[in-house]
Amino acid sequence: PRGGLVPPARELAVRVEEAPLPGPREILRLETRADPVDALQWLRGVEPGDRRYFRDRGARVELAAFGSAATCAFGEHESWGDSAASRAGVRAPAWFVAMPFDGGRARDPGWSPFVDKACVLPSVELRRDGEEHALAANIVAGTDRAALASALRALAARQPSCVVEPALVRLSDGAGEAEWSRAVRAGLARIREGAMRKIVLARTRSFSASGPLDPVAVLARLSAPGARGFRFLAEAGPGRAFLGVTPERLFSRTGRIARSEAVAGTRPRGVDSVADRLLGESLLASAKDRREQELVVERVREALTSCATSLRVDPEPRLLRLAYVQHLATRVHAELRAGVGDLELIRALHPTPAVAGAPVAAAIEALREFEPFDRGLYAGPVGVVSRDGAEIAVAIRSARIDGDRLTAYAGAGIVDGSDAAEEWRETGHKLLAFERLAT
Repeated sequence: PRGGLVPPARELAVRVEEAPLPGPREILRLETRADPVDALQWLRGVEPGDRRYFRDRGARVELAAFGSAATCAFGEHESWGDSAASRAGVRAPAWFVAMPFDGGRARDPGWSPFVDKACVLPSVELRRDGEEHALAANIVAGTDRAALASALRALAARQPSCVVEPALVRLSDGAGEAEWSRAVRAGLARIREGAMRKIVLARTRSFSASGPLDPVAVLARLSAPGARGFRFLAEAGPGRAFLGVTPERLFSRTGRIARSEAVAGTRPRGVDSVADRLLGESLLASAKDRREQELVVERVREALTSCATSLRVDPEPRLLRLAYVQHLATRVHAELRAGVGDLELIRALHPTPAVAGAPVAAAIEALREFEPFDRGLYAGPVGVVSRDGAEIAVAIRSARIDGDRLTAYAGAGIVDGSDAAEEWRETGHKLLAFERLAT
């Protein structure tokens, strides 16, 4: 599968060596067309430690990359411009985004390397738009062009290898169901007091492998047919990665048009089409789940109203069916006001009540008190942004890899009427994709 990239990689290496260095905060993007290639298979052959991957939910756009030409806080990337030497027709440079759920929480040291790279411009990128593939290199003022050209030539010469994946064994369910039930009861008490209307509590499930895990291989297994969702990967050193297949979009932007959605309420998938239909109908008819989802709709509508000149919200939710669960989802379209950028959209939308609660500020404070762990990048914004557009998802259905250990995360929305045992089972359904890796 890598053969189609050999000539483009060699051509790009020569162009990198001959290219002029751009000025401060300028990006010279060199791009060449490539034959179709399996992006995840290609990424598996890249030296681990600084690899990234993102694919949108509709599988229209896919990016696999390695290296860090530049890193910055989200929003600062907007101050970077294209070099005058960039050729006409070359796509705008794409930045990979991975931001924490709660920037104000005390940081687990294990998350620090990830949080320090919130916005990354990769050195080398393989991109697919529809059926069109391209290999690109990004050069900035501090780029070592000789080292980058050498990496491209090594990429062209590298051959795929056969790797036996280590087996996974479940270790623990975080603090356990008893601690979860105590947190749910504490959340319900705050709701009855009137301090909140909803809180989204998360838990973890840990697995151990018989050897070091390859994050790209794990993502490929999660991305089996039927695993509909945004697929993402961010490495923070060899053997350290955050990855997942999430159903939830925070927002997408094409020019001045933005789309978002409100996702909440959960049922498992049925064992057959009849059971699946009945479970979906029960979700649509559930007053509790509709109330939980409407809180998210209200917040998304309110957030985008402040950013938009016009807004359109679906009158009724639809079913968003995934491999193991199904949700209620309501789509929102907005025409943005002049001057509104991706930073303003993230500030307005994140976090939604779907991953925090309502009101959001009160829920965040309660989560710092009730959850015994730092979520890190779990439930934070993840995706890609460029001058021309953005696709930002919410990093749920995700896990962190540390060597031979995988920690998966799942959450459930707690509202008046919630039952701790039922919510525990719901999070179990959401963890099935990772449980399947252990079988």
